[in-house]
Amino acid sequence: MRTQPGLVLEGRYELVELIATGGMGQVWKGRDQDLDRDVAVKVLREEYAGDEGFLKRFRAEARHTAALSHDAIAALYDYGELDGRAYIVMELCTGRPLSEIIEENPGGLPERRVISVLIDLARALDAAHSKGVVHRDVKPENILVDEDHDWRMKITDFGIARSTDQARLTKTGLVMGTAQYLSPEQAMGKQATSLSDVYALGIVAFEMLTGHRPFTGASQVDIAMAQVKQPAPELPASIDPDLRQLVSMTLAKAPANRPRSASAVARILESIQRGEHPRFTTGAIPSVRSTGEQPASTSASPGGVATSPTGTRTAAMPLPRTSGRRGIRHRSGPSASSGLSAPSGLSASSPQPAPGSEARRAAQVSPSGAWRPADAAAAGPEGTSGDSGRTERTTRGTSTGRRLGPFSVPGLLLILLLLVVVVVAVLGGTGHLFALAGASPTMVGWAADGPVMS
Repeated sequence: MRTQPGLVLEGRYELVELIATGGMGQVWKGRDQDLDRDVAVKVLREEYAGDEGFLKRFRAEARHTAALSHDAIAALYDYGELDGRAYIVMELCTGRPLSEIIEENPGGLPERRVISVLIDLARALDAAHSKGVVHRDVKPENILVDEDHDWRMKITDFGIARSTDQARLTKTGLVMGTAQYLSPEQAMGKQATSLSDVYALGIVAFEMLTGHRPFTGASQVDIAMAQVKQPAPELPASIDPDLRQLVSMTLAKAPANRPRSASAVARILESIQRGEHPRFTTGAIPSVRSTGEQPASTSASPGGVATSPTGTRTAAMPLPRTSGRRGIRHRSGPSASSGLSAPSGLSASSPQPAPGSEARRAAQVSPSGAWRPADAAAAGPEGTSGDSGRTERTTRGTSTGRRLGPFSVPGLLLILLLLVVVVVAVLGGTGHLFALAGASPTMVGWAADGPVMS
């Protein structure tokens, strides 16, 4: 079978005009003679006829595309094989490849146009991801834009897409995709995920806004290594700051630092389009609070936990205890720069207060950043604590309630007084004894055979 204008496949699909040639196949404008409508026909290139590997990829593309239904995804109509060559019949999309439009605008496209296209692209990718399909080759050449109809777009070419329940069609270590839009994990030979498509979406966004790609190199390998090692360049300051932050987040090296889904990207873009301040949310990043609440996803909003434009996160870390008993809580490491410090006399090295003493009311950092007594939030009436509903007597700040070792203060003083009396009696005579005892020596005397009354 020689592909040329006028060829009719299976007595139904007539090839009319060659539109484009790709790595695996040729795309033709065709005519469905049975339904009397224009179609796009993708035919496996002649040199790959009978190659089982390429036939498998064509079949996979047909299955993946057939499972998807979205306004921004080119629809699949039919699939067939003839003389060892496969073909796919698809919706004929109007418009031009986005790559051509970018080339014509070296200074970048208007932000409103970029946002409009990116919203449609993100929604289309989310529809694919929801069906377990990862595109793996998101790039301007595979995005068709209809400039005459409000810049509506269609994403095409799921030729190297991969389903989550599909076995690999490539050998281990073989990288699939285009180096300029390859995610770091793909460049390192790891399996692509939906967040890999989010990274490629960020590359497309950067290119649309600036007119050039963020990573370049002398070879495909150099470019792939740049994706892994080099930070993404800064976008111009003239671009909306929220849009700059979003693009920077999508280009984070670690997938967990990117927006958690293509749907999240679309929601952020829609907020920017409406002129609202968006809520940025990244992937599975727990936020641990000192109050013991369950971990939650980290997000950045006014007054909230921030996610930086580079994709790094700041989250409240747990405050370690100095011992197993209730004591002084303190921050360690980078938290010293947070502006929080312990009040005078309280530090991580302070001795552990004895249970039951007034010092039991230690200090901790509240979620608001203010220092407060550890039991203040749960304290009941004076002299009780609200810890687990138990009532406990607290000691007052008087001398009768204090103890030194095994003795109380009054008991210790009495022992000391008796010792003084005995010493004085032995060394100083009865006069000093009675003087200390507060009695007159004329009232009581001592004799060798016992006391006598005068």
